[in-house]
Amino acid sequence: MVQCTLIWAGIGAMMAVSGALLGWVVFPRAVHEKVIENTELRQGTDQFKRWEALPQPLDFKVYIFNVTNPYEVMQGRRPKVVEVGPYIYFQYRQKDNIRFSRDRSKVHFSQQQIYVFDAESSYPLTENDELTVLNMHMNSILQIAEDETYDSLRLINVELNRIFGRPDTMFLRTTPKQFLFDGVPFCVNVIGIAKAICKEIEKRNTKTIRTMPDGSLRFSFFSHKNMTDDGMFTINTGIKDPARTQMIELWNGRTSLDVWNNRSTGPSSRCNKIHGTDGSGYPPFRKEVDRMTIFSTDICRTVDIKLAGTSSYEGIPALRYEIDNNFVNEIGPEYGNDCYCVNKIPKSIVKSNGCLYRGALDLSNCFDAPVVLTLPHMLGAAEEYTALIDGLDPDPERHQIFVDVEPYTGTPLNGGKRVQFNMFLRRIDAIKLTDRLQPTLFPVIWIDEGIALNEDMVKLIDDSLMKVLSLLDIVQWVLIGVGLLLATLLPIVFFVKRCRGDGDRTVSPAVTATTSAASLSTAANK
Repeated sequence: MVQCTLIWAGIGAMMAVSGALLGWVVFPRAVHEKVIENTELRQGTDQFKRWEALPQPLDFKVYIFNVTNPYEVMQGRRPKVVEVGPYIYFQYRQKDNIRFSRDRSKVHFSQQQIYVFDAESSYPLTENDELTVLNMHMNSILQIAEDETYDSLRLINVELNRIFGRPDTMFLRTTPKQFLFDGVPFCVNVIGIAKAICKEIEKRNTKTIRTMPDGSLRFSFFSHKNMTDDGMFTINTGIKDPARTQMIELWNGRTSLDVWNNRSTGPSSRCNKIHGTDGSGYPPFRKEVDRMTIFSTDICRTVDIKLAGTSSYEGIPALRYEIDNNFVNEIGPEYGNDCYCVNKIPKSIVKSNGCLYRGALDLSNCFDAPVVLTLPHMLGAAEEYTALIDGLDPDPERHQIFVDVEPYTGTPLNGGKRVQFNMFLRRIDAIKLTDRLQPTLFPVIWIDEGIALNEDMVKLIDDSLMKVLSLLDIVQWVLIGVGLLLATLLPIVFFVKRCRGDGDRTVSPAVTATTSAASLSTAANK
Protein backbone atom coordinates (compact mmCIF):
# COMPACT_ATOMS: atom_id res chain seq x y z
CA MET A 1 0.00 0.00 0.00
CA VAL A 2 2.83 2.38 0.89
CA GLN A 3 4.69 1.68 -2.34
CA CYS A 4 1.56 2.11 -4.46
CA THR A 5 0.76 5.44 -2.83
CA LEU A 6 4.29 6.74 -3.29
CA ILE A 7 4.36 5.66 -6.94
CA TRP A 8 1.10 7.46 -7.77
CA ALA A 9 2.16 10.53 -5.80
CA GLY A 10 5.42 10.57 -7.76
CA ILE A 11 3.51 10.24 -11.02
CA GLY A 12 1.33 13.15 -9.96
CA ALA A 13 4.34 15.30 -9.12
CA MET A 14 5.88 14.48 -12.49
CA MET A 15 2.62 15.37 -14.25
CA ALA A 16 2.47 18.74 -12.45
CA VAL A 17 6.08 19.53 -13.30
CA SER A 18 5.55 18.40 -16.90
CA GLY A 19 2.46 20.60 -17.17
CA ALA A 20 4.41 23.58 -15.85
CA LEU A 21 7.33 22.95 -18.21
CA LEU A 22 5.03 22.45 -21.19
CA GLY A 23 2.86 25.46 -20.34
CA TRP A 24 5.62 27.94 -19.58
CA VAL A 25 8.55 26.67 -21.64
CA VAL A 26 7.76 24.16 -24.40
CA PHE A 27 4.38 25.41 -25.64
CA PRO A 28 5.37 29.13 -25.75
CA ARG A 29 8.48 28.28 -27.77
CA ALA A 30 6.48 26.11 -30.16
CA VAL A 31 3.81 28.82 -30.56
CA HIS A 32 6.53 31.47 -31.03
CA GLU A 33 8.17 29.47 -33.82
CA LYS A 34 4.83 28.72 -35.49
CA VAL A 35 3.77 32.37 -35.37
CA ILE A 36 7.06 33.45 -36.95
CA GLU A 37 6.64 30.81 -39.64
CA ASN A 38 3.11 32.05 -40.40
CA THR A 39 3.86 35.80 -40.39
CA GLU A 40 7.15 36.14 -42.26
CA LEU A 41 6.81 36.87 -45.96
CA ARG A 42 8.09 33.82 -47.83
CA GLN A 43 7.12 33.39 -51.44
CA GLY A 44 4.64 30.56 -52.00
CA THR A 45 3.19 30.52 -48.48
CA ASP A 46 -0.44 31.25 -47.60
CA GLN A 47 0.64 34.32 -45.67
CA PHE A 48 2.46 35.67 -48.73
CA LYS A 49 -0.63 35.14 -50.89
CA ARG A 50 -2.78 37.03 -48.37
CA TRP A 51 -0.22 39.84 -48.31
CA GLU A 52 0.08 39.97 -52.10
CA ALA A 53 -3.66 40.50 -52.54
CA LEU A 54 -5.75 41.37 -49.50
CA PRO A 55 -8.26 38.51 -49.05
CA GLN A 56 -11.06 41.04 -48.63
CA PRO A 57 -11.55 44.65 -49.77
CA LEU A 58 -11.23 47.48 -47.29
CA ASP A 59 -14.28 49.60 -46.53
CA PHE A 60 -13.81 53.13 -47.82
CA LYS A 61 -16.59 55.35 -46.47
CA VAL A 62 -16.95 58.97 -47.51
CA TYR A 63 -19.03 61.58 -45.67
CA ILE A 64 -19.64 64.88 -47.45
CA PHE A 65 -20.58 68.17 -45.75
CA ASN A 66 -23.55 69.62 -47.63
CA VAL A 67 -23.79 73.43 -47.28
CA THR A 68 -27.39 74.49 -46.62
CA ASN A 69 -26.98 78.30 -46.72
CA PRO A 70 -24.40 79.11 -49.43
CA TYR A 71 -25.79 82.55 -50.32
CA GLU A 72 -25.98 83.63 -46.69
CA VAL A 73 -22.33 82.62 -46.24
CA MET A 74 -21.40 84.85 -49.18
CA GLN A 75 -23.02 87.73 -47.25
CA GLY A 76 -20.85 87.09 -44.20
CA ARG A 77 -23.28 84.87 -42.27
CA ARG A 78 -22.37 81.80 -40.24
CA PRO A 79 -22.11 78.62 -42.39
CA LYS A 80 -24.44 75.70 -41.79
CA VAL A 81 -23.48 72.21 -42.90
CA VAL A 82 -25.12 68.79 -42.78
CA GLU A 83 -23.16 65.56 -43.01
CA VAL A 84 -24.37 63.30 -45.84
CA GLY A 85 -23.11 59.73 -45.98
CA PRO A 86 -21.65 57.28 -45.89
CA TYR A 87 -21.00 56.75 -49.58
CA ILE A 88 -19.33 53.36 -49.40
CA TYR A 89 -16.69 52.01 -51.76
CA PHE A 90 -14.84 48.72 -51.91
CA GLN A 91 -11.11 49.42 -51.86
CA TYR A 92 -9.13 46.60 -53.45
CA ARG A 93 -5.36 46.38 -53.03
CA GLN A 94 -3.05 44.30 -55.19
CA LYS A 95 0.77 44.18 -54.96
CA ASP A 96 2.62 44.54 -58.27
CA ASN A 97 6.24 44.55 -59.45
CA ILE A 98 7.26 42.26 -56.57
CA ARG A 99 10.93 41.37 -56.24
CA PHE A 100 13.03 40.15 -53.32
CA SER A 101 16.49 41.12 -52.18
CA ARG A 102 19.19 38.46 -52.55
CA ASP A 103 18.98 37.37 -48.93
CA ARG A 104 15.13 37.47 -49.02
CA SER A 105 15.10 39.81 -46.02
CA LYS A 106 13.43 42.62 -48.01
CA VAL A 107 10.75 42.77 -50.68
CA HIS A 108 10.13 45.62 -53.15
CA PHE A 109 6.68 46.29 -54.61
CA SER A 110 4.11 48.81 -55.73
CA GLN A 111 0.46 48.57 -54.72
CA GLN A 112 -2.47 49.07 -57.07
CA GLN A 113 -5.64 50.53 -55.55
CA ILE A 114 -9.09 50.19 -57.11
CA TYR A 115 -12.30 51.76 -55.83
CA VAL A 116 -15.72 50.33 -56.65
CA PHE A 117 -18.94 51.96 -55.47
CA ASP A 118 -21.02 49.70 -53.19
CA ALA A 119 -24.56 50.73 -54.12
CA GLU A 120 -26.18 48.18 -51.81
CA SER A 121 -24.38 49.29 -48.65
CA SER A 122 -24.73 52.99 -49.56
CA TYR A 123 -28.49 52.79 -50.16
CA PRO A 124 -30.58 54.96 -50.08
CA LEU A 125 -27.73 57.28 -51.02
CA THR A 126 -26.46 57.18 -54.60
CA GLU A 127 -23.43 58.49 -56.46
CA ASN A 128 -25.71 60.91 -58.32
CA ASP A 129 -27.12 62.73 -55.28
CA GLU A 130 -26.90 66.50 -55.74
CA LEU A 131 -24.93 68.27 -53.02
CA THR A 132 -23.57 71.75 -52.38
CA VAL A 133 -19.93 71.74 -51.29
CA LEU A 134 -17.04 74.17 -51.07
CA ASN A 135 -15.54 74.80 -54.51
CA MET A 136 -12.14 73.47 -53.48
CA HIS A 137 -10.25 73.91 -56.74
CA MET A 138 -11.42 77.49 -57.27
CA ASN A 139 -10.75 78.40 -53.63
CA SER A 140 -7.31 76.80 -53.79
CA ILE A 141 -6.29 78.46 -57.06
CA LEU A 142 -7.39 81.89 -55.80
CA GLN A 143 -5.45 81.56 -52.53
CA ILE A 144 -2.31 80.32 -54.28
CA ALA A 145 -2.51 83.17 -56.80
CA GLU A 146 -2.91 85.69 -53.96
CA ASP A 147 0.28 84.39 -52.34
CA GLU A 148 2.26 84.61 -55.57
CA THR A 149 1.50 87.88 -57.40
CA TYR A 150 -1.24 90.46 -57.11
CA ASP A 151 -1.22 91.01 -60.88
CA SER A 152 -2.06 87.38 -61.65
CA LEU A 153 -4.91 87.59 -59.14
CA ARG A 154 -6.36 90.65 -60.90
CA LEU A 155 -6.23 88.79 -64.20
CA ILE A 156 -8.02 85.82 -62.66
CA ASN A 157 -10.70 88.15 -61.30
CA VAL A 158 -11.32 89.46 -64.83
CA GLU A 159 -11.38 85.95 -66.31
CA LEU A 160 -13.14 84.25 -63.37
CA ASN A 161 -16.35 83.52 -65.30
CA ARG A 162 -14.55 81.98 -68.27
CA ILE A 163 -12.27 79.82 -66.13
CA PHE A 164 -14.79 78.55 -63.55
CA GLY A 165 -18.10 78.70 -65.45
CA ARG A 166 -19.76 81.85 -64.08
CA PRO A 167 -19.74 81.10 -60.32
CA ASP A 168 -22.05 83.20 -58.13
CA THR A 169 -20.75 81.76 -54.84
CA MET A 170 -17.66 79.98 -53.55
CA PHE A 171 -19.68 76.80 -53.51
CA LEU A 172 -20.34 74.11 -56.06
CA ARG A 173 -23.41 72.07 -56.96
CA THR A 174 -22.14 68.61 -57.79
CA THR A 175 -22.53 64.86 -57.18
CA PRO A 176 -20.35 62.46 -55.17
CA LYS A 177 -19.40 60.63 -58.38
CA GLN A 178 -18.22 63.83 -60.02
CA PHE A 179 -16.61 65.41 -56.95
CA LEU A 180 -14.78 62.30 -55.74
CA PHE A 181 -13.70 60.44 -58.90
CA ASP A 182 -15.01 61.57 -62.31
CA GLY A 183 -14.05 65.20 -61.90
CA VAL A 184 -15.59 68.67 -61.88
CA PRO A 185 -14.78 70.38 -65.22
CA PHE A 186 -13.31 73.87 -65.49
CA CYS A 187 -11.16 75.77 -68.00
CA VAL A 188 -13.53 74.55 -70.72
CA ASN A 189 -13.20 76.17 -74.21
CA VAL A 190 -11.08 79.02 -72.86
CA ILE A 191 -9.23 81.50 -75.07
CA GLY A 192 -6.80 84.37 -74.65
CA ILE A 193 -5.78 85.33 -71.12
CA ALA A 194 -8.07 82.69 -69.59
CA LYS A 195 -6.29 80.01 -71.62
CA ALA A 196 -2.89 81.25 -70.47
CA ILE A 197 -4.02 81.15 -66.82
CA CYS A 198 -5.33 77.60 -67.28
CA LYS A 199 -1.97 76.56 -68.74
CA GLU A 200 -0.26 77.89 -65.64
CA ILE A 201 -2.68 75.90 -63.47
CA GLU A 202 -1.91 72.80 -65.51
CA LYS A 203 1.85 73.30 -65.11
CA ARG A 204 1.56 73.03 -61.32
CA ASN A 205 0.81 69.33 -61.83
CA THR A 206 -1.45 69.20 -58.77
CA LYS A 207 -2.49 65.60 -58.15
CA THR A 208 -6.19 66.42 -57.73
CA ILE A 209 -6.36 68.22 -61.10
CA ARG A 210 -5.93 66.38 -64.39
CA THR A 211 -5.95 67.46 -68.03
CA MET A 212 -8.61 66.06 -70.35
CA PRO A 213 -8.12 65.19 -74.07
CA ASP A 214 -9.98 68.36 -75.12
CA GLY A 215 -7.57 70.52 -73.09
CA SER A 216 -10.01 71.29 -70.27
CA LEU A 217 -9.17 70.57 -66.62
CA ARG A 218 -10.99 68.48 -64.04
CA PHE A 219 -10.80 68.50 -60.27
CA SER A 220 -11.59 65.35 -58.28
CA PHE A 221 -10.64 64.42 -54.78
CA PHE A 222 -9.63 60.77 -55.29
CA SER A 223 -9.19 60.10 -59.00
CA HIS A 224 -5.40 60.16 -58.56
CA LYS A 225 -5.75 57.22 -56.14
CA ASN A 226 -8.00 55.05 -58.32
CA MET A 227 -6.37 52.36 -60.49
CA THR A 228 -2.94 53.74 -59.61
CA ASP A 229 -0.20 52.96 -57.13
CA ASP A 230 1.16 55.21 -54.39
CA GLY A 231 4.85 54.67 -54.97
CA MET A 232 7.48 51.95 -54.65
CA PHE A 233 7.83 50.36 -51.22
CA THR A 234 10.63 48.30 -49.74
CA ILE A 235 9.59 46.45 -46.58
CA ASN A 236 11.16 43.89 -44.27
CA THR A 237 10.02 40.28 -44.74
CA GLY A 238 10.74 39.33 -41.12
CA ILE A 239 12.90 36.37 -42.17
CA LYS A 240 15.98 37.66 -40.32
CA ASP A 241 14.25 39.81 -37.71
CA PRO A 242 10.59 39.02 -36.85
CA ALA A 243 10.33 42.32 -34.92
CA ARG A 244 10.64 44.19 -38.25
CA THR A 245 8.09 42.17 -40.23
CA GLN A 246 6.32 44.46 -42.76
CA MET A 247 8.21 47.52 -41.51
CA ILE A 248 8.96 50.03 -44.28
CA GLU A 249 12.65 50.27 -45.15
CA LEU A 250 12.31 52.63 -48.15
CA TRP A 251 9.58 54.50 -49.99
CA ASN A 252 10.46 55.52 -53.54
CA GLY A 253 14.04 54.64 -52.65
CA ARG A 254 14.21 57.06 -49.72
CA THR A 255 14.13 56.94 -45.93
CA SER A 256 12.79 60.48 -45.54
CA LEU A 257 10.48 63.00 -47.23
CA ASP A 258 11.03 66.60 -48.24
CA VAL A 259 7.49 67.72 -47.34
CA TRP A 260 7.98 69.15 -43.87
CA ASN A 261 10.40 71.78 -42.59
CA ASN A 262 14.06 70.84 -42.23
CA ARG A 263 16.88 72.73 -40.58
CA SER A 264 19.19 74.56 -42.96
CA THR A 265 21.95 72.06 -42.14
CA GLY A 266 22.08 68.57 -40.76
CA PRO A 267 19.84 65.52 -41.23
CA SER A 268 16.15 65.58 -42.13
CA SER A 269 13.77 66.56 -39.36
CA ARG A 270 11.87 63.85 -37.57
CA CYS A 271 8.68 65.02 -39.29
CA ASN A 272 10.14 63.79 -42.59
CA LYS A 273 11.27 60.39 -41.33
CA ILE A 274 9.63 57.37 -42.96
CA HIS A 275 9.12 54.45 -40.59
CA GLY A 276 6.46 52.01 -39.42
CA THR A 277 4.18 49.82 -41.54
CA ASP A 278 1.51 50.87 -44.03
CA GLY A 279 -1.19 49.81 -41.55
CA SER A 280 -2.25 46.61 -43.34
CA GLY A 281 -0.14 44.48 -40.98
CA TYR A 282 2.21 44.73 -38.01
CA PRO A 283 5.10 42.68 -36.63
CA PRO A 284 4.10 39.72 -34.42
CA PHE A 285 4.19 39.58 -30.61
CA ARG A 286 2.55 42.87 -29.67
CA LYS A 287 1.80 42.06 -26.00
CA GLU A 288 4.65 44.12 -24.59
CA VAL A 289 4.48 46.87 -27.25
CA ASP A 290 2.78 50.08 -26.10
CA ARG A 291 3.47 52.18 -29.21
CA MET A 292 3.57 51.56 -32.98
CA THR A 293 3.92 53.71 -36.10
CA ILE A 294 2.15 53.87 -39.45
CA PHE A 295 3.37 55.68 -42.54
CA SER A 296 0.56 57.14 -44.65
CA THR A 297 1.29 58.33 -48.19
CA ASP A 298 -2.12 60.05 -48.26
CA ILE A 299 -1.07 62.65 -45.70
CA CYS A 300 2.71 62.45 -46.26
CA ARG A 301 3.69 61.59 -42.70
CA THR A 302 4.33 58.94 -40.09
CA VAL A 303 1.64 58.62 -37.42
CA ASP A 304 2.17 57.29 -33.89
CA ILE A 305 -0.45 55.04 -32.33
CA LYS A 306 -0.38 54.09 -28.66
CA LEU A 307 -1.85 51.22 -26.68
CA ALA A 308 -5.21 52.25 -25.22
CA GLY A 309 -6.22 48.93 -23.61
CA THR A 310 -7.61 45.53 -24.48
CA SER A 311 -10.48 44.75 -26.80
CA SER A 312 -11.92 41.86 -28.77
CA TYR A 313 -13.36 41.22 -32.20
CA GLU A 314 -15.72 38.33 -32.93
CA GLY A 315 -14.44 36.60 -29.80
CA ILE A 316 -10.75 37.06 -30.66
CA PRO A 317 -8.81 38.93 -27.92
CA ALA A 318 -7.08 42.08 -29.20
CA LEU A 319 -5.05 45.10 -28.20
CA ARG A 320 -6.57 48.46 -29.06
CA TYR A 321 -4.28 51.20 -30.38
CA GLU A 322 -5.35 54.82 -30.89
CA ILE A 323 -3.60 57.88 -32.29
CA ASP A 324 -1.30 59.83 -30.04
CA ASN A 325 -1.86 63.51 -29.23
CA ASN A 326 1.05 64.53 -31.45
CA PHE A 327 -1.02 63.66 -34.53
CA VAL A 328 -2.93 66.96 -34.65
CA ASN A 329 -3.51 68.11 -31.07
CA GLU A 330 0.04 68.80 -29.95
CA ILE A 331 1.95 70.49 -32.78
CA GLY A 332 4.32 73.41 -32.42
CA PRO A 333 7.65 74.48 -30.93
CA GLU A 334 6.36 73.85 -27.41
CA TYR A 335 6.02 70.16 -28.33
CA GLY A 336 9.31 69.87 -30.20
CA ASN A 337 7.68 69.21 -33.57
CA ASP A 338 7.41 72.66 -35.13
CA CYS A 339 8.66 71.06 -38.36
CA TYR A 340 4.95 70.38 -39.01
CA CYS A 341 4.26 74.15 -38.99
CA VAL A 342 4.91 74.82 -42.67
CA ASN A 343 3.31 78.27 -42.41
CA LYS A 344 1.76 78.20 -45.90
CA ILE A 345 -1.62 79.78 -45.04
CA PRO A 346 -0.67 82.80 -42.90
CA LYS A 347 -3.69 84.95 -43.83
CA SER A 348 -6.08 82.48 -42.27
CA ILE A 349 -6.84 81.67 -38.63
CA VAL A 350 -3.39 80.77 -37.33
CA LYS A 351 -1.19 81.55 -34.35
CA SER A 352 1.31 84.39 -34.45
CA ASN A 353 4.12 81.90 -35.20
CA GLY A 354 2.29 80.53 -38.25
CA CYS A 355 1.25 77.25 -36.63
CA LEU A 356 -2.39 76.22 -36.73
CA TYR A 357 -4.39 75.99 -33.54
CA ARG A 358 -4.97 72.68 -31.74
CA GLY A 359 -6.48 69.87 -33.79
CA ALA A 360 -5.42 71.01 -37.28
CA LEU A 361 -2.51 70.15 -39.58
CA ASP A 362 -1.44 72.13 -42.66
CA LEU A 363 -1.14 69.75 -45.65
CA SER A 364 -0.25 72.47 -48.17
CA ASN A 365 3.06 70.86 -49.12
CA CYS A 366 1.56 67.38 -49.33
CA PHE A 367 -1.42 68.33 -51.53
CA ASP A 368 0.18 71.31 -53.27
CA ALA A 369 -2.98 73.11 -52.16
CA PRO A 370 -4.02 74.81 -48.88
CA VAL A 371 -5.75 71.74 -47.44
CA VAL A 372 -6.07 71.35 -43.66
CA LEU A 373 -6.38 68.00 -41.90
CA THR A 374 -8.46 67.44 -38.76
CA LEU A 375 -10.24 64.54 -37.17
CA PRO A 376 -13.88 64.11 -38.33
CA HIS A 377 -16.19 66.93 -37.23
CA MET A 378 -13.02 68.64 -35.94
CA LEU A 379 -12.92 66.33 -32.93
CA GLY A 380 -10.63 67.86 -30.32
CA ALA A 381 -9.95 71.00 -32.38
CA ALA A 382 -9.66 74.47 -30.87
CA GLU A 383 -12.67 76.76 -30.54
CA GLU A 384 -11.00 79.17 -32.96
CA TYR A 385 -12.22 76.72 -35.62
CA THR A 386 -15.22 74.87 -34.18
CA ALA A 387 -17.04 78.00 -32.97
CA LEU A 388 -17.34 79.45 -36.48
CA ILE A 389 -19.62 76.87 -38.11
CA ASP A 390 -22.92 75.11 -37.36
CA GLY A 391 -23.52 71.40 -37.95
CA LEU A 392 -20.45 69.79 -36.41
CA ASP A 393 -21.10 66.96 -33.97
CA PRO A 394 -17.80 65.41 -32.82
CA ASP A 395 -18.13 61.97 -31.27
CA PRO A 396 -15.01 60.07 -30.05
CA GLU A 397 -16.76 56.74 -30.60
CA ARG A 398 -17.37 57.45 -34.31
CA HIS A 399 -14.50 59.79 -35.15
CA GLN A 400 -11.41 58.51 -33.33
CA ILE A 401 -8.67 56.67 -35.25
CA PHE A 402 -8.13 53.17 -33.87
CA VAL A 403 -7.03 49.64 -34.71
CA ASP A 404 -7.59 46.37 -32.86
CA VAL A 405 -4.57 44.08 -33.31
CA GLU A 406 -4.33 40.35 -32.58
CA PRO A 407 -1.30 40.35 -30.24
CA TYR A 408 0.41 37.11 -31.38
CA THR A 409 0.39 37.62 -35.16
CA GLY A 410 0.06 41.41 -35.42
CA THR A 411 -3.03 40.98 -37.63
CA PRO A 412 -5.39 44.00 -37.74
CA LEU A 413 -8.83 42.69 -36.83
CA ASN A 414 -10.88 45.85 -36.86
CA GLY A 415 -10.05 49.51 -37.28
CA GLY A 416 -10.70 52.85 -38.89
CA LYS A 417 -8.40 55.52 -40.32
CA ARG A 418 -10.67 58.53 -39.94
CA VAL A 419 -9.59 61.94 -41.16
CA GLN A 420 -11.29 65.08 -42.39
CA PHE A 421 -10.18 67.46 -45.13
CA ASN A 422 -10.93 71.16 -44.75
CA MET A 423 -10.03 74.48 -46.34
CA PHE A 424 -9.99 78.01 -45.07
CA LEU A 425 -12.68 80.12 -46.69
CA ARG A 426 -11.90 83.85 -46.45
CA ARG A 427 -11.76 87.14 -48.29
CA ILE A 428 -9.18 87.17 -51.10
CA ASP A 429 -7.66 90.41 -52.28
CA ALA A 430 -8.88 91.63 -55.71
CA ILE A 431 -11.59 88.92 -55.95
CA LYS A 432 -14.87 90.76 -55.59
CA LEU A 433 -16.84 87.55 -55.14
CA THR A 434 -15.17 87.05 -51.75
CA ASP A 435 -15.53 90.58 -50.36
CA ARG A 436 -18.00 89.73 -47.58
CA LEU A 437 -16.68 86.34 -46.53
CA GLN A 438 -15.79 85.79 -42.87
CA PRO A 439 -12.71 83.60 -42.24
CA THR A 440 -13.76 80.03 -41.50
CA LEU A 441 -12.08 76.63 -41.46
CA PHE A 442 -14.58 74.96 -43.75
CA PRO A 443 -15.22 71.18 -43.60
CA VAL A 444 -15.49 69.44 -46.97
CA ILE A 445 -15.35 65.65 -46.53
CA TRP A 446 -14.23 63.07 -44.03
CA ILE A 447 -13.31 59.48 -44.76
CA ASP A 448 -13.34 56.27 -42.77
CA GLU A 449 -10.89 53.83 -44.33
CA GLY A 450 -11.36 50.69 -42.31
CA ILE A 451 -10.96 46.97 -41.94
CA ALA A 452 -13.30 44.52 -40.23
CA LEU A 453 -12.20 40.95 -40.87
CA ASN A 454 -14.82 38.87 -42.63
CA GLU A 455 -16.11 35.51 -41.44
CA ASP A 456 -13.54 33.48 -43.41
CA MET A 457 -10.56 35.39 -41.99
CA VAL A 458 -11.96 35.24 -38.44
CA LYS A 459 -12.38 31.46 -38.82
CA LEU A 460 -8.82 31.16 -40.15
CA ILE A 461 -7.38 32.94 -37.09
CA ASP A 462 -9.69 31.06 -34.75
CA ASP A 463 -8.79 27.63 -36.18
CA SER A 464 -5.07 28.19 -36.68
CA LEU A 465 -4.35 30.12 -33.48
CA MET A 466 -7.08 30.63 -30.92
CA LYS A 467 -8.25 26.99 -30.76
CA VAL A 468 -4.66 25.78 -30.64
CA LEU A 469 -3.87 28.17 -27.77
CA SER A 470 -7.01 27.04 -25.93
CA LEU A 471 -6.10 23.37 -26.41
CA LEU A 472 -2.55 23.93 -25.17
CA ASP A 473 -3.91 25.85 -22.20
CA ILE A 474 -6.28 22.99 -21.35
CA VAL A 475 -3.49 20.40 -21.63
CA GLN A 476 -1.22 22.47 -19.39
CA TRP A 477 -3.73 23.01 -16.61
CA VAL A 478 -5.15 19.46 -16.75
CA LEU A 479 -1.63 18.09 -16.27
CA ILE A 480 -0.88 20.52 -13.46
CA GLY A 481 -4.28 20.02 -11.78
CA VAL A 482 -4.37 16.22 -11.98
CA GLY A 483 -0.69 16.01 -11.02
CA LEU A 484 -1.11 18.20 -7.95
CA LEU A 485 -4.22 16.25 -7.02
CA LEU A 486 -2.37 12.93 -7.17
CA ALA A 487 0.77 14.29 -5.49
CA THR A 488 -1.08 15.79 -2.52
CA LEU A 489 -4.35 13.88 -2.12
CA LEU A 490 -3.02 10.30 -2.22
CA PRO A 491 -0.49 10.80 0.64
CA ILE A 492 -3.19 12.53 2.68
CA VAL A 493 -5.63 9.64 2.12
CA PHE A 494 -2.90 7.12 2.95
CA PHE A 495 -1.96 8.79 6.22
CA VAL A 496 -5.59 9.20 7.24
CA LYS A 497 -6.22 5.51 6.70
CA ARG A 498 -3.00 4.59 8.52
CA CYS A 499 -3.96 6.69 11.53
CA ARG A 500 -7.33 4.98 11.67
CA GLY A 501 -5.66 1.58 11.46
CA ASP A 502 -3.24 2.40 14.29
CA GLY A 503 -6.17 3.52 16.44
CA ASP A 504 -7.91 0.17 15.94
CA ARG A 505 -4.77 -1.76 16.90
CA THR A 506 -4.33 0.29 20.12
CA VAL A 507 -7.86 -0.42 21.41
CA SER A 508 -7.90 -4.22 20.70
CA PRO A 509 -5.30 -5.39 23.37
CA ALA A 510 -7.15 -3.55 26.16
CA VAL A 511 -10.41 -5.12 25.24
CA THR A 512 -8.73 -8.57 25.12
CA ALA A 513 -7.18 -8.12 28.60
CA THR A 514 -10.51 -7.13 30.10
CA THR A 515 -12.23 -10.08 28.57
CA SER A 516 -9.54 -12.48 29.85
CA ALA A 517 -9.80 -11.12 33.40
CA ALA A 518 -13.54 -11.56 33.37
CA SER A 519 -13.16 -15.17 32.24
CA LEU A 520 -10.67 -16.01 35.04
CA SER A 521 -12.99 -14.52 37.69
CA THR A 522 -15.89 -16.64 36.46
CA ALA A 523 -13.79 -19.81 36.60
CA ALA A 524 -12.68 -19.14 40.21
CA ASN A 525 -16.25 -18.72 41.40
CA LYS A 526 -17.14 -22.03 39.95
